[in-house]
Amino acid sequence: MPILTPTTPARPAPAAACAALPALLPLTAVLPALTGLFADRLATPATIALIGADLALVAAAGALVARRKAATASAGTGPAGPGPLQQARRDRETLDRETLDRLEPLRPDSLAGATR
Repeated sequence: MPILTPTTPARPAPAAACAALPALLPLTAVLPALTGLFADRLATPATIALIGADLALVAAAGALVARRKAATASAGTGPAGPGPLQQARRDRETLDRETLDRLEPLRPDSLAGATR
């Protein structure tokens, strides 16, 4: 039946690591607050352990964001259009063509260069 046939291709499911990112971000914000709140009641090693855990969570969240950005850039298109790598390559090719077109009259074997 044409009504039940999807018209758009199905999007792949996000990787498990990328799916954990929305749950990880609030935890990275709450853990320092809890550390500061309970710093007087906890011993020094426990406070240091909480600070270390928060730093590890921030590093993990940063790695996940970088991984997601790299996957989006290498895939070619993201939600906002072409990826930054494709856009940079396209800009470089356009600049190379424009530069060569502007230098064409300066070539000695070209028609424009022969009329000088």
